[in-house]
Amino acid sequence: MRKVLFKKWIPKQTERVGGSMYESVVKGTGRWSDEYSESGIFHQWANAYEESDAGFGNYTVALIEMADGTIGEILPSNIKFI
Repeated sequence: MRKVLFKKWIPKQTERVGGSMYESVVKGTGRWSDEYSESGIFHQWANAYEESDAGFGNYTVALIEMADGTIGEILPSNIKFI
């Protein structure tokens, strides 16, 4: 097992526009952070998939143990081995 730094997922947040029933996404949310700000322990690579109306697609993720002991699935482009 190796230590890694990884980019944190920033959950999408919305806000009402001018008191109307419409909502807009808060800028800077619903994306990965720009910096490798979190640390963890790399366990292994894994396969993940996503389904849509057009079918499904497979992709690779890294299984990372967080400081609190939970496991997260992080895209390979968002981790850095240290």
